[in-house]
Amino acid sequence: MKRYALWLTAALMLSGLGLAKTKWDMHIAWPSGNFHTKGVVMFADLVAKKTGGDLEIAVHPGGALGFKGQEVLGAVRSGTLPIAELLMGNARGDDPIFGLTSVPLLVKNYDEAWKLYQIAKPYYEEALARHNAKLLYAVPWPPSGIYTKKMLKSTADFKGLKIRTYDANSAEFVTLLGGQGIAIPFSELYTALSTGLVNGVLTSTQTGVDAKLWEVTNYFHRINYAFPLNMVIVNKQAFDKLPAAEQQAILDAAAEVEAFQWKASQKADLVSEIALKNHGMQIVKDITPELQSAMEAAAQKILEKWMAEAGPKAKEVLDAFQGK
Repeated sequence: MKRYALWLTAALMLSGLGLAKTKWDMHIAWPSGNFHTKGVVMFADLVAKKTGGDLEIAVHPGGALGFKGQEVLGAVRSGTLPIAELLMGNARGDDPIFGLTSVPLLVKNYDEAWKLYQIAKPYYEEALARHNAKLLYAVPWPPSGIYTKKMLKSTADFKGLKIRTYDANSAEFVTLLGGQGIAIPFSELYTALSTGLVNGVLTSTQTGVDAKLWEVTNYFHRINYAFPLNMVIVNKQAFDKLPAAEQQAILDAAAEVEAFQWKASQKADLVSEIALKNHGMQIVKDITPELQSAMEAAAQKILEKWMAEAGPKAKEVLDAFQGK
């Protein structure tokens, strides 16, 4: 009888431990095949492994949880979402510092994008802390370019163009060049192009593949507009409630995935460009001097506006980045 009682007690304890396991639902807007989503799945798997299954992160790709980009930080702040992945620029309305990664033509390659991220990271962490959130890791998109049906050679070609953009900076950039920037969720992008709601897109090679843009556009202009960051963030209370060992497991997993995903972004760019070409997309790499000059002028205006909004911290970041 004693042995049975001990067995029953142990069984109940194990059952209780099972019930005590933590499960988080994680928002991500991108489809399952996107490298950002694959990275998040890798992160969730690593966390499960490192915590012995005590923390389960259920990834919901394609925006399945119903949150739009500008709503995500607020949802994490309130605890509605315990964890999420989002385009950093979508949080610019919460703090101007998040607009940094989509300031046009500021960085020219992945090395510069990494350097800027390392300099700005403490500022991102500080801003997120004010919104009851914690930064786990960040990964860049491949450099943004412009998809259109007709080739762009000058600002005159932007007249009448309605281009889907992904944040305030990119919308202003298109407007300054003579077009109209329109915010449309990724899930509605293909339909918007098919119906003429927009006739161009400012985005990466990866998104071009995700959305099969070769079916609705003909040219991809490699202007290297920006290397915008996506960030994975967690609600501060949700994180703090975890045992120290689980917190460390999350941080370790985040560091592993971040290092892996920066390389994955570069690979995704190369593979996606090949896919675009194989489907008949014309890749325009030689931007005309006239258009390049106009883009640089527009970029300077956006940089100055962002610096005015972000305040002294903007100058601190840029001075460090430019070695001043």
